[in-house]
Amino acid sequence: MIDQSLKNRVMDERMKKYEAMGYRFVGPNKHSAIKVCQWCKASLRETGSCYKQKFYGIGSNQCLQMTPTFFTCSENCSFCWRPLRYALPQKDQQWDSPKEIMDDAIAAHREILQGFKGNPHTPILKFQQAQDPKHVAISLSGEPTLYPMIGDLIDDIHGRGMTAFLVTNGTHPDRLQQLLDDDQQPTQMYVTLAAPDRETLVKTALPMYDDAWDRLQRSLSLLNRFKRSVIRLTLVKGLNFVNPQGYAQLAERAQCDFLEVKAFMAVGGARDRLAYADMPLFPEIQAFAREIEKSSSYRIVDEKADSRVVLMTNQSSSPPSIHFSE
Repeated sequence: MIDQSLKNRVMDERMKKYEAMGYRFVGPNKHSAIKVCQWCKASLRETGSCYKQKFYGIGSNQCLQMTPTFFTCSENCSFCWRPLRYALPQKDQQWDSPKEIMDDAIAAHREILQGFKGNPHTPILKFQQAQDPKHVAISLSGEPTLYPMIGDLIDDIHGRGMTAFLVTNGTHPDRLQQLLDDDQQPTQMYVTLAAPDRETLVKTALPMYDDAWDRLQRSLSLLNRFKRSVIRLTLVKGLNFVNPQGYAQLAERAQCDFLEVKAFMAVGGARDRLAYADMPLFPEIQAFAREIEKSSSYRIVDEKADSRVVLMTNQSSSPPSIHFSE
């Protein structure tokens, strides 16, 4: 039998550890969290912006990074920047409502940003805009589709006049199907493609499901039914930085709108598992994208060197305009 008091003490200690790193846990049951992204901070200091701003018009100073599943995931990817060993949700998990999560998330985001108010390098207009986030990146930690009300969370975000990017590892295709069936689509649907084949997926993503590769294939098959969809490659030397033709075939089969070819970044918890030498250089990412281009209908349309990422567009479909309206 689980000692509940011991469990609570352990969780409190873990949460204090992550709060010291800049995370804030939100909602009554604290399974959700936010963290102000480095690119949001850079934007407020006028020293840079995220590739999502360059590619899709998402203002970095108005982006809120969050997750409804901070401690839970169905994979333990070697390239994950979170310093966690994930587990699946417990059967008795008490889930907060989307409104509880988002009310607290926005409040916590605003509170953290107060330190920029008197910063001489922060334009007052940018600070004021940051108090009213317009975009939610559901990608901070864990696997968000494990949250059973993920569709309602997306509806809540859209109901506040905000856009939402949902990033999943593709291990819960039934949840993606439900988003389609219930017309609760995110503004942009991401699936992380961690490998070009089953064997590489197992050693790169360390999935908790024996059929993770099959689940991923089902998720990829649903992407072209979303209004806007993206496959993201996070590439690590010595692991999954191989076989661009294999990635091209999977992307071609999925027929999503965009393909992001990105280097793993040696930050956060990833530094405990991988070396800086495992991080592909930007010219290597560019070359890898060119190989994918040769084997698919995807064409390179943009890039951002400091994020080591290349954006490719599916030329065989008619994707919507890249940029959202301001």
